[in-house]
Amino acid sequence: MMIDLRPATDADVREFVAWRYEAPYDAYNITMDPDEAVTYFLGVDIYCHTLVDADEVVGFCTFGTDAQVPGGDYTVDALDIGLGVKPARTGSGDGHQFVAAVVEHAKGTFSSRLLRVSIAARNERALRVWSNAGFSEISRFHTSRELMGSREFVILVREVAG
Repeated sequence: MMIDLRPATDADVREFVAWRYEAPYDAYNITMDPDEAVTYFLGVDIYCHTLVDADEVVGFCTFGTDAQVPGGDYTVDALDIGLGVKPARTGSGDGHQFVAAVVEHAKGTFSSRLLRVSIAARNERALRVWSNAGFSEISRFHTSRELMGSREFVILVREVAG
């Protein structure tokens, strides 16, 4: 498997919107109207990229404030990363390859010395994958309303070697 990243297209976003996760991950279903999702994800400040394995769209990621969760402490300067994986590819054991590709892209594209992810505390798979990629927990926080199926989130960071 070789994961490549490319800027997201209209067709890519429409594919992401159609993905449906089974419980308990159904909280990650994108519920926006497809046209609204295209406008949002292709916005210049979202930095949405598509993860591709051969010709198959296997995920997407965003860089910047889109990946922040309301209520978290984001005062430290870092590049925030969000990652969505195609439902058929979740739980496949390939998460480390998706994360590695996203991290390499971030290191080669952005000048931040610190990478950061915010993950729902109950998403043990994601916490394990990002931790195994060298990210360390720096804080936990609660939101005032449920987001992505959770009220508790974990912030993890990783320094960029260089």
